[in-house]
Amino acid sequence: MLFAASGAAKAADGILSFAASANQGLAAGLDMMLQNASQLRNGDNVWERLRQGFQMSSVNDELVQRQTRYYASHPDAFRRTLNRGNKYLFYILSEVERRGMPTEIALLPMVESAFIPTATSPVGAAGLWQFMPTTGRQYGLEQTWWYDGRRDVTAATTAALDYLQTLYTQFGDWSLALAAYNWGEGNVARSIARTQAAGLPATYENVRMPAETRSYVPKLLAIRNLLADPDSFGVRLDKFPNKPYFVAVTPGRHMDIALAARLAGISVGEFMELNPGFNLPVYAYKAGRQMLLPTKSVDRFQANLATWTKPLLTWQVYTPSGDESVANVAGRTGMSSAQLLTVNHLSGGTLPAGRPILVAMKNGVDDIKPLTVADTQVALADQTNGTPASVESAAAVKAPAPATPAIQVASNTAAPAIQVAGNTAAPTPPATVDPIAALAVEPIQLASNDAAAKPAAPVAIKVAMADPVPQMAQASATQHTVVAGDTLYNIARRYSLSVAELKQLNGLIGNNVRIGQTLLLKPRATQQVSDASGS
Repeated sequence: MLFAASGAAKAADGILSFAASANQGLAAGLDMMLQNASQLRNGDNVWERLRQGFQMSSVNDELVQRQTRYYASHPDAFRRTLNRGNKYLFYILSEVERRGMPTEIALLPMVESAFIPTATSPVGAAGLWQFMPTTGRQYGLEQTWWYDGRRDVTAATTAALDYLQTLYTQFGDWSLALAAYNWGEGNVARSIARTQAAGLPATYENVRMPAETRSYVPKLLAIRNLLADPDSFGVRLDKFPNKPYFVAVTPGRHMDIALAARLAGISVGEFMELNPGFNLPVYAYKAGRQMLLPTKSVDRFQANLATWTKPLLTWQVYTPSGDESVANVAGRTGMSSAQLLTVNHLSGGTLPAGRPILVAMKNGVDDIKPLTVADTQVALADQTNGTPASVESAAAVKAPAPATPAIQVASNTAAPAIQVAGNTAAPTPPATVDPIAALAVEPIQLASNDAAAKPAAPVAIKVAMADPVPQMAQASATQHTVVAGDTLYNIARRYSLSVAELKQLNGLIGNNVRIGQTLLLKPRATQQVSDASGS
């Protein structure tokens, strides 16, 4: 994101390098592929769902074909990158559909980060969506010494889609909105002004932009081409069932990440693939922050957490009042110097004053305090300055109230099955995950210095749900005025039409619509009378 930020993706499998291949035999035109795509409202696999929402018009056909040939000539790397995204793509697609955006947008993390949520570019962009620090903060992504919201799967997805919709509102064209996402809206706006001053229409092809940005949308459209008609390009797609991989839960308390993973019956690596926003080995709870778990693991996590009798944390915060040696602090807390540096992502032999660090719990160390939410709110300073900036302390967090062990939806109403955030394409009723069979597991026994600890209070795990999709429009409507964020697909869906029907009614050839454009939803009355009299 923002010029050169997508460089992090180029290191993965070599798939995102810009290169041309001699492979020939491209399929017939993109329009044909889109017409042949599945017309199902909601298919039995994610690939079908993607195809039914493809809406973007092609730009710069030569570059699109070049990128398409490149991806088609590296089918194994292409498939590996897609498979890496399987953990996230169902959720991202659901959010894109919920907003009525072209489903090509759900594939943007493949261009940005190759679906690596920990990817960091040379210029400092991070996460699936490659947010720069300033833009991330502008769109509500918290960045502290403890946690980086740019790497949070759900938070960053929300921020990225908010940003893209803002850009679409500004430029009125998805290709230009994407160019602005890559290069910056100020750069694109100035280039558009120069283009219009020269008497040219402000299209993606006419607007001057750097080579990286020029290839940005063609890369996305090339990926779309292969997914629209993989057989024509010799690409094999692995099965991708139309089911959520994860659910978002709110455990309501801090806990070691290693313990959270064991309570869920998964590896720390799998936990971190879903929760990569944490810089330290502790899940730091705060209001609105979620923990993502595989759907198969939620029951086990809940059952084990409800019966856990030992401390959830084995770490505490220590803030040096003056410069201290790493060896001194490590010795006082029972850690090695290497462990202390590794856990806190530090180097050198001295800890700067005022820079909080995480240390192992050890009784008798008076100046090491228990973890609080305020500790996790200390913002990191710029990289050129090692002293963290102070921020206001958060209000004390009350202990979570006891709740029934049944999983609850966000409205706190009991549900027989887990309701998953944004897991359906409107207008079908919300889908649910099949009830997860209770897993009989013994509480995990971990070493603890606190044998007298009381059992953890039962926790209501609240599963995040997307905002409800707007209800189907009234059948009596005869026309629709295009507003920001509209696409042919979501307009057609809203009025129970197919895209083909909507295009035929309005004599449209391409897939783009303009803000303020009026679209017919039914044949004009005069046309209906004429047709009837001539029959």
